[in-house]
Amino acid sequence: MQIRPLTLENRFVRLVPFEALRHGPMLAELSERTGARLGTWPVYVPGTDWLSPWLKMVESRTGAGTLVPFAVYLADGRFAGMTAFLNPDSAHRNVEIGMTFYAPDLQGSAVNPACKHLLLEHAFGQGAIRAYFHIDERNARSRAAVTKLGAVQEGLLRDNRILPDGFVRTTVVFSILAREWPKVKSGLEARLARFEARG
Repeated sequence: MQIRPLTLENRFVRLVPFEALRHGPMLAELSERTGARLGTWPVYVPGTDWLSPWLKMVESRTGAGTLVPFAVYLADGRFAGMTAFLNPDSAHRNVEIGMTFYAPDLQGSAVNPACKHLLLEHAFGQGAIRAYFHIDERNARSRAAVTKLGAVQEGLLRDNRILPDGFVRTTVVFSILAREWPKVKSGLEARLARFEARG
């Protein structure tokens, strides 16, 4: 399993390797527009410069190969947010998908299923046997979105993470296995076809 920076695209979105200098300001502007909806973004602390140290962490982890982040663009070239592969484990062929953040007006659109289709297809095409998602227990929207994908909830990691604002987070773990991917893929493609039919 080789998970490395590359460009992935379909008729809805284009994912390009995330660059802190180029995409950081776009993400900052997007976070300002999002406001309180960023409440469960793990590093978000309102009223502080949370973005600068976070971008340094992204650069460091990308260099170490423990993070493969993407900037998300719409087909018309508009910046839409970001998403990432985290902790790719070539030995056990597991990879996390997360660090996902889209413009508020794009939530509920074709963007998330289109991105997930690209990421999952790439991961399983590279030999992954399991793709997984770690979601803040409070984030009902993300939990519903991952469930809608066809991911299976495995359980809870209780009080497993202390966030920058001091909150002790419980994480919900979901996964999709390689043998489940064909069914999940069909479901995603049917959803995307419906978005396309709406124009």
